[in-house]
Amino acid sequence: MIRRTALVSAAAAALVLVPTAAMAYDAPGYTSSVSDATPATGAPISLAVNGDPATAGKTVLLTVTSTPASLPNSAIEIAGTATASKVANASGDVKFSVTLSQPGTYSAVATVDGAAVSTMDLNVASAASAASAATASGKALAETGFDGAGLAAGAGALVVAGAGAVLIAKRRQTAAI
Repeated sequence: MIRRTALVSAAAAALVLVPTAAMAYDAPGYTSSVSDATPATGAPISLAVNGDPATAGKTVLLTVTSTPASLPNSAIEIAGTATASKVANASGDVKFSVTLSQPGTYSAVATVDGAAVSTMDLNVASAASAASAATASGKALAETGFDGAGLAAGAGALVVAGAGAVLIAKRRQTAAI
């Protein structure tokens, strides 16, 4: 019983903690936003890092990496590179335009003065799956399974035949008495 309780507790803790690993991280005083966290392949997206005025004039470095690392660096384009830096405006805000040309999972990390201030996860779908999702969303549910009308008719016929056989047997039994 104790073992079962421990396993259930561990499973509940895993269900609670797993989603937090996939969430974006923002350092205190910073916020970040992504125009589309699940873009289609080749679709440009906008990544914004908003800091406080103390960040004004500082260089914000954005590094995008792929998971798995087998995706080539050429799949990542941030104004022509996989790492870009921009100087924050008077409000401490910076906006990057990123294009990811291959499906996969990517991580974007913004750093100021060598410290990570924002981490964003991006899941890029292939153009084919994005197109099929777009067309499927405009239609009714897909038809699955089979047409069981013939099977139901056959089952009904067997039930009627069985009931008839029982009645005939009952009559013969009462007639024999």
